[in-house]
Amino acid sequence: MKKIVTIALITLKELLHEKVFYLIGGFALLAVGVSLLLGDLTYAEQSKITLDFLLAGIELTSLLFSVFMGITLLHRELNLGWIALVLSKPVTRTEFLLGKFLGQTFVQGLVILLMGLLTYGLCSMNEIVIVPKSLFQSLLLMFFGGIIMSSLVYIFAVRLGALLAASCSLLVYALGNFTAGAEKTNQALQLSYVWMLLKGIFPNFRILNMKTLAAHGLSIEWSLVGLLFCYTAVCSIMYFIVASISFSRRDIFT
Repeated sequence: MKKIVTIALITLKELLHEKVFYLIGGFALLAVGVSLLLGDLTYAEQSKITLDFLLAGIELTSLLFSVFMGITLLHRELNLGWIALVLSKPVTRTEFLLGKFLGQTFVQGLVILLMGLLTYGLCSMNEIVIVPKSLFQSLLLMFFGGIIMSSLVYIFAVRLGALLAASCSLLVYALGNFTAGAEKTNQALQLSYVWMLLKGIFPNFRILNMKTLAAHGLSIEWSLVGLLFCYTAVCSIMYFIVASISFSRRDIFT
């Protein structure tokens, strides 16, 4: 456990000094500025549209963080050969991967929290109606989605090149948002065994999206949040196990 925590702390420091991290932060600030401009130009539902846009900016930032930070962290270690030095010590590949994952997850949660506080502050300054409980739940579900996405990214990052890993990760994210909507338009899919298999493989990111509810000041029961946490835990553990097995079979040259 101590080894995992040590690797997680090192990962945390790496992310705080990562240039891409600041680029994503800059994008977040730009999204905030544009959202405020949009709020000024909107008449009927200014508050709802502005808050929904802000939350969409946070969600997109979290997605980019999961994909590009996860790939950058692993590929740097692999390409520069640093991982061989780490694994020469009494550290297993699973411990190394778990440490990286936990460090990345902590920083991602911190980023979402800070952006949420910034959103609350900007909305309060501009007298935009916001319900703290709704905002917190929306941010929490975004964090859950980020955890699942990060574990998915690791599956591709340990085996594929950076561009291909990013493409596959974003494709799975798109499919994860597509499955729920596809069933509404074509109910016959529910009877397909192939479709049921795909639903079991790809995570349903749609159930973790409550931006619209938060924009209207609505919240969900905490029992449902607990169920979504369990869903997140099952998905992330399953994907991490797959990534760990794949990583253990990879040849690492010293």
